[in-house]
Amino acid sequence: MTQLSLGAGDAHVHLRLTRALDPKPRRKLVRGGGPEVRSDHRSHARDIRAQLAKTRERHKTRERILGIDPELILVVELNAKAAAAVDAFDGAGLQLLDVTGARVMTLFADDAELTEFRQRLDQYENEVTDKTGNPRFLNLFGYIETVRRLEPSDVIDPELEDLDNSVVRVDIECWTPDNRAEAMRRHDETLGAVAAAGGTVLDNRKDVDAGLSVIRADVPGDRILDLARTDRVSWIKRIPRPLLRAVDVTRWSRDALPPVVPPPADAPIVAVIDSGVQPGHPLVEPAFHRAESVDGTDGSDVTGHGTMVASIALHGSLERPLHSHEPLTARGRLVSIRVLNEHNEFSNERLWENQLLDAVDKAIDLGARVINLSLGDPKHPYVPPRPVGIAAALDRMVAEHDVIVVVSAGNVHPEEHDGNGYAAEQLHLEERNLAPPAMAALALTVGALVPEHDQGAVPARESVDVNHLGTPGDPSPASRTGPGIEDAVKPELSASGGTYVYDRAFRNVRQDAARGTVVAASGARPERLLRADIGTSFAAPLVSHAALRVLAKYPGLSANAVRALLLSTSTPVDRVIDSATDAHAQRMQRFMSGYGKVSAERAETSTEHRVLLIAEEELRIDQVHFYDVDVPSSFFTPGAKTVAIGLSFDPDTRGTRLQYLESRMAVHVYRGRSSDDVQAKFAANAGEPPEELENAKVNLQPSAQDRLAGPNQAASALWKRDRWDAQKHSNLVVVVQNTGRWAPEGKSQRYALAVQLEVEESMPGIYADLHTRFDTVLESEAVVETEVRLGH
Repeated sequence: MTQLSLGAGDAHVHLRLTRALDPKPRRKLVRGGGPEVRSDHRSHARDIRAQLAKTRERHKTRERILGIDPELILVVELNAKAAAAVDAFDGAGLQLLDVTGARVMTLFADDAELTEFRQRLDQYENEVTDKTGNPRFLNLFGYIETVRRLEPSDVIDPELEDLDNSVVRVDIECWTPDNRAEAMRRHDETLGAVAAAGGTVLDNRKDVDAGLSVIRADVPGDRILDLARTDRVSWIKRIPRPLLRAVDVTRWSRDALPPVVPPPADAPIVAVIDSGVQPGHPLVEPAFHRAESVDGTDGSDVTGHGTMVASIALHGSLERPLHSHEPLTARGRLVSIRVLNEHNEFSNERLWENQLLDAVDKAIDLGARVINLSLGDPKHPYVPPRPVGIAAALDRMVAEHDVIVVVSAGNVHPEEHDGNGYAAEQLHLEERNLAPPAMAALALTVGALVPEHDQGAVPARESVDVNHLGTPGDPSPASRTGPGIEDAVKPELSASGGTYVYDRAFRNVRQDAARGTVVAASGARPERLLRADIGTSFAAPLVSHAALRVLAKYPGLSANAVRALLLSTSTPVDRVIDSATDAHAQRMQRFMSGYGKVSAERAETSTEHRVLLIAEEELRIDQVHFYDVDVPSSFFTPGAKTVAIGLSFDPDTRGTRLQYLESRMAVHVYRGRSSDDVQAKFAANAGEPPEELENAKVNLQPSAQDRLAGPNQAASALWKRDRWDAQKHSNLVVVVQNTGRWAPEGKSQRYALAVQLEVEESMPGIYADLHTRFDTVLESEAVVETEVRLGH
């Protein structure tokens, strides 16, 4: 193996080797169950009394805030049989405000002394009923686990914690009890509190009969906590505040576009197979190389779709550079191949599969290293387990020509949503499965995420009735879902692609012209330079852009190595799937967001605190490779540390077989054992992971079994506390295993392995340590790459 040159500064070259998506995440309880009869109800009563006393004493010390006297609001956590508890609090001096999930209730105390509630608690402790012998008021206190005061953290979106005085846009939802006058009072007092906090109300609605009381406002970030402490609000969430205005996007002038630095003459080529491009567009022209079409017609773009995709592939997300007018550097040369007509559809005169494969052939002939396919066949979604011929044909081209093919997962239209629980619906409706050819195993399939706060455009008018579905970084309702062939993780990666909005006034889900969109080049009309749109079509080119950046920096890398780098450096997507078991929830989440969100910056460079080690090798069927990695000294100091791996290989595939891949590969990581020891135990166990090494095995997630079905894999392990001992854990042994299925005996399989080591920035850096060690290691051949023949 060879080593890449060392970069300068903090950016270095690599070394070789569950919140709900519903806009309002509170749900009504399903009725059922009963109170718990405890073996020692008197001890239970004393615990509740102590909690009440602590709550009352803390409440007495509170002062007016933003001109409002704080109220006493209780959070009551209930036992698992709490479904019928709603009525149990009637007459206890408490007023129900909200129910969250299945086990938490929020109640307003009319009397800060909780007189009636405490009297009932006394009777629960000391009296029994004549008929059953159970404690009195068992139907109330039998449901209660704990009682505490409402805290600001209960009502503040995590994104709003620890902000400075910069203005943020928020939606403030107020408590709406059944008492109409009380609900109106809370709304009006919150309006006053916003003004007292130095905020500006943009819009508000109080339809308290429908349980709706919400205010949209711009508020200094350091006053959000004060608003939460008023006890008038049930939820404060951040609203995206894009850098660009919708009116500016539609009227953007050529002079206002940032300058574009053309790519070098030998820059890698990205082929955009789409509706064509407008080669004269200022964001495209400096990188434009060639345009073709599959039917010999003009390759220009009449719909604007292909030009938008191409601009993102060349430059990445455009909102920030458009806003700041900072120069853009095209990361590659552009080849456009038109396959879609003026309706963004394939021609009906030929099979769409043939049109697509002809276009891929053209792209390869023109020297493309990266091929972007933001298109597909949504009318015939992929339904496992049977493979589809178009996937096998595309996979064969990927392997034969060493290219990176990036495919969008396909789109779900807004009218298919009702605004609630869309994540669960996506995963259980076959018509929302991947749009072919997105199930192609060797391609990188990309799902869409809700865009970041600064993306899209500010609408002409703010409306509190209109809200994004999902929060920034969540899986988007516009995105189709996996799994892929043989239940492989698909999509593997995700990126910002836009989201729909829920309009409370009309009670529908729709696409907004500005909110929830991404902005890029427009190619349909010469007078329009920019457009805003939504879909996985615009998430996929962000992955193509990341691949271009890696190839521009490391032109000698194989397609497998580029894929492994993109996979190992992806960042986690917040989980939005609830399930009976955590493992099942994580598995279902991966069919929405894959292994994580792509990061071009992380894939392109290592840093002082994050180092990528790359290996590109061949491994024969039923054999094993071992890599010995010295652990940097920083891993033995306090602080969080992460080990992540990416594996990509390109086996033969066959669409007529249910065993689609000819072989499967897996990665295992061990610590605290020598490579000789690990090698010996694998050899003694016919090349399979031995049980004797289980206590040394790093618990990578997802597990090897969960990622085994696909040729593009990623996993990681995080240690938040000190669990590394310099005497015990001085090295890692990474094992790559290749298991044949129907591959011919003796065949070698190409693969690439990326290992990422990362520590938090408060810890000592690791790059210099690893660079020095790997120079020495490579020279002395202390990196072990051994093959072990599996027994039969």
